[in-house]
Amino acid sequence: MKDNFFIEKAKKEMNTLMDEIIGFSRISIYRKTYFSPPVDIYEANNRFVIIIDVAGINKKQINVSVSDDILIIKGERKRTNAIDENLCYYHMEIEYGPFERRIRIPRNIDIDNMKIEYDNGLLNIEIPLITKQVRKIEIK
Repeated sequence: MKDNFFIEKAKKEMNTLMDEIIGFSRISIYRKTYFSPPVDIYEANNRFVIIIDVAGINKKQINVSVSDDILIIKGERKRTNAIDENLCYYHMEIEYGPFERRIRIPRNIDIDNMKIEYDNGLLNIEIPLITKQVRKIEIK
């Protein structure tokens, strides 16, 4: 899955470069079967934070689950316009259809107190980190 991400990113960069070199060309409206939305992942204030760009996706179309140490975000961005064979796209960056993002999460988190909010097209996931108590052991 990681390899697919880099291949797709390279394809996008090549398409952008070709558009700049030779101008716009007609492109197909049919895309791959799924896409992977961009994310920001960081740690702050004893929380593991994940922000996912899901603009244009109804929050009811988004599912979040955890399997072992993997956070799984799935959903679907539906087209607002019907696919019309007469449409002639010259540039198409917005991806439609089902998406899935799998993120490895640390083991020292409190998954039961995870907070998920959807605001202005961003899915914000905050998971508290469990701080380990350091025990001092007396030497005898």
